[in-house]
Amino acid sequence: MKPSLSILSWIGPAARLAIQARGIALLVLAAALFTLSGCMGSFSKSTPPEYYQIDYSFEPSVCEKPFSGAVRVWTFTASTPFDREQMTVVSSLQSVRFSSTYKWVSPPGNMLADKLMRDLSLGSVFQDAVPVGNPLFAAYEISGQIYKFALDENGSLPRASLEVEISLWQEKPVRSVLFRKHFHYQSPPLPSPDPQEFAKTMSELVSRLSQDLRNDLCAISQDSSHRAGG
Repeated sequence: MKPSLSILSWIGPAARLAIQARGIALLVLAAALFTLSGCMGSFSKSTPPEYYQIDYSFEPSVCEKPFSGAVRVWTFTASTPFDREQMTVVSSLQSVRFSSTYKWVSPPGNMLADKLMRDLSLGSVFQDAVPVGNPLFAAYEISGQIYKFALDENGSLPRASLEVEISLWQEKPVRSVLFRKHFHYQSPPLPSPDPQEFAKTMSELVSRLSQDLRNDLCAISQDSSHRAGG
């Protein structure tokens, strides 16, 4: 019996070359797809970002003669590099690092304004506190500039550092600045430089800022010339 012939033996040379070329092309395509899937897999394994926020309990305060009017709280501005969501580490004025994994839920200027608005609203310094865009009339306005909001590694151990200038003013009857002060806080050495500990400690600094600010504003509100309608 004669051996069976392969399919290629039944077709012409040109057709055989075409089939062989198509097979090579399919092998190249398969190899390319395998390589691409490997690259996509490596990107998909990157660590997803973790988000943190400023969070602390409201500490009540007493102000015997509060400002007779509401205050509008503007979003705080922040100097570079403290105007972004990434957690920031400073080792010196020339050395700044940003975390690609650990982030704040919002830029520091937004978080600070939100917390102070809550505390001023719940506190007794003003009749109320409202955000920008609220149609309620506000006799006073408050905002600030953040100069530092970071994990500071300048010393032997890392510390949370907060530096901000806050201003209170009124537009009527004439524009006048009633209060402006530079606040600077630095925590004790952190037991651990991990992001959770940093967020907790920074929250404590913002809580101290809130209490000090309300005490200062209450002190100047005792002067009737600084009270709307007083």
